[in-house]
Parts: sequence; C-alpha cells; structure tokens
Amino acid sequence: MGSRDVRAVALGLFAVAYGTNVSTPFLVLYQERMDLSPSQTMAIFVVYVAGIFLTLFVAGPLSDRYGRRAIMTPFVLLSALSSLILILGRDRYWLLLSGRALLGMVSGCVLGVGAAWIQELLGKGNEQRAAVLLTMVTYVGFGFGPITSALLAETLPSPLVTPFVVHVVFTLMLLPWLVRAHETVKRVEPLAPIRLSFGVPASQRRAFLMTIIPPALWVFAFASTSFALFPVLLGESIGESGLSASKVIVAGVAGTLTALSGVLARPLVNRVGSRRALPIGVGLGAVGYLLGSGAYFLGDWLLLLPAAVVLGTSSGTLTAGCLTRLGEMSDDETRGACDSTFYLLAYPGMAVPLVITALASQVGLDAALIVMCATGVFAAVLVSTLARLESAPAGHRLRSS
Repeated sequence: MGSRDVRAVALGLFAVAYGTNVSTPFLVLYQERMDLSPSQTMAIFVVYVAGIFLTLFVAGPLSDRYGRRAIMTPFVLLSALSSLILILGRDRYWLLLSGRALLGMVSGCVLGVGAAWIQELLGKGNEQRAAVLLTMVTYVGFGFGPITSALLAETLPSPLVTPFVVHVVFTLMLLPWLVRAHETVKRVEPLAPIRLSFGVPASQRRAFLMTIIPPALWVFAFASTSFALFPVLLGESIGESGLSASKVIVAGVAGTLTALSGVLARPLVNRVGSRRALPIGVGLGAVGYLLGSGAYFLGDWLLLLPAAVVLGTSSGTLTAGCLTRLGEMSDDETRGACDSTFYLLAYPGMAVPLVITALASQVGLDAALIVMCATGVFAAVLVSTLARLESAPAGHRLRSS
C-alpha cells in the first residue's frame, strides 16, 4: 500500500474528473450548432446528474463487498467510452445527452469508491490528508478539462473531436497502473447481503444531519453556476466587449479557474479545521453568487473571473471539509457507502443552472438570479448557525432550544 498505489488511484480519479469537463466550454458551440434553447443547453450539463444517481446508490456498497478495484476500474474505462459518444453527439442532441449521462454514471461510481480507496491506502488517522488529496486531484481534473479543451479547440482542427480523443488516449494509458493497484477490501462471504445504506454509524447521525447534509447540498450548486450558467448568460457581452476573447476561451477559463481554485481549500482547511471550514465555504459561495450575478447585471464578463475563483474555493472547501468529517465518522465496513452518500448529497446541485433558467422562463432572469443569491445567503446563515449549535456544549444546546 505504497505511494505508487495512491498515485494510480489518484490518476483514475483525475481522468474521470478531467473527462467530465472536456465538453463544458463547448456548451455555447452546441447551442449555436444545434439551435438549442437555454434550457436545452443547460440540460446537456445537468443530465450528467441523472446518470450519477443510477450508480451512486449502489457503487459504494458494492465496493465495500467486492473491492474497490473491481468496481472502479471498469468505470474508468467507461469514461473513455463517454468521450467517444460525445464525439458522435456533436450533431445529434440525443447522443450528446447519452454521453453526458454515461459520464454521470462513471462519476457516481468512481468518485465515491476512489475516495474510500485512497482513505484506506493512507490509513486511519490520515483522514484530513486523504480529504485534501482527493479534493486537489478531482478539482485539478475538473479544471484541466475546460482549459485544455478550449486551447485545443482554438489551435487544432476538429474542435468537437480532438479534445475528446486526448481524454480517451490518456485514460487508456493509465488503466494498467490502476489494475495493479493494491486492493484494500477483504472479501466477504458470497451470500452476505449487500447493505444499500448511507453508511453513517448511528452514533454519528446527529452530527451528520446537522453539519454534513446542509453544506454538502451546496458543493456543486456553487461550482455549476460558474462552469455552466454564467458563461452562457454572459455570452453576448463577451461578443460585444472591446477585448478580443472567444466565448469558448472565456468559458474554458471560467471553468478552469473554478476548479483549480478548489485547490485553495488545502491551506484553508488545514488552517481552520474541517468544522470551521464548512460555514466559511458556504459563505464564500454566497459571495460568488453575488459576484457572478453582478457580472450579468453590469454586462461585464470580466467580473466572471473573480466570481469563478470564489465559487471554486467555496466548492473545494466544502468538499475537503465534508470528506474529512466523513472519514472520521465512518468505519471500514461502510466507508464506500458513506463517501458515496456525500456525493449523493452534493451532485443534485449540478441542476442549479437548469433550475435557474427554468425559473427565469417564468419570472424573468433578473428575478431568478436575485432568488438564487438570496437562497445562497440564507444557506450561509443556516450552516453557520447549525455549526455553532453542534459544537456548543449539550447544556447550552438545551437552554438555546
């Protein structure tokens, strides 16, 4: 269980995270190429979430029974297949949705199982180190996809083909390393039941309810607006500005800044600890919503860049903080289920861009963005309040209630 095994699993996580966002900067191209409505364009991004739920409920518990490698390796291979489907879907909307849904299924499996695998490879007592490593690997992967795709699209022919081929080749190259990585799960009896539980021990359920669920719901709710919503909303202002910038490049830079800013979670979580990091993370997300909405209201796409940094830092902080606390709560028999539960809570936030565009069709975009910002501020106050209650002595909690 040496560093080579940790690197192999980390590369598998990186490949899946990278593949997830290869297509993100091309939302504006797909919209123009196939004459899609804003909601149809957001659906390309959000259908990924539907795929996640097809595997997220079962992948963790299955890996607790059959092993991390047996479950994770074939799904990393499916990540490459997803890219091939997206190549075919550049002119076929249903194939585009199918490829994104398959990417979701891959992420629903690999991110939870890979998290459990790395936690076990690093061993007990290294929960924060494992959580920070997982956050860095996945967020660098998320960030590498958009900017790499945008640059390849600007410099090489076939912009809706070449970036996906690069992902396929990279994924196939790392698979032999992953296959040889050390398995950390001992085999159980063949007839033992598979527990499709949340994996949270009974003694930790109160802390899980108060301090994990509320911030976990916002992990990707904040990031997805920076990846998908604001670049599309600001597309016209990019074209009208005096600065020379393509929509694809701006979308790619926004996505990369969002993801790479998640790495800033490392010094923050290390400095303040996982408990204090969670309310800070939600507060940062609320600020990012205000900045991104301000960019739209002012028609200034440059404001999207600091918004992306703040939203990415928020998402990374919430990921590292939640995974650290879950590592402390879970046991060896349910770690895969417990980590998958975190992603089960986090990934519905990917639907926020679609929710906002659907709301905008009813009440107008200005009102929809105001509702989004107000909800983010409310979440920040709620998470901060719950964190104080959870950390207060039992007697004080009783008096407060």
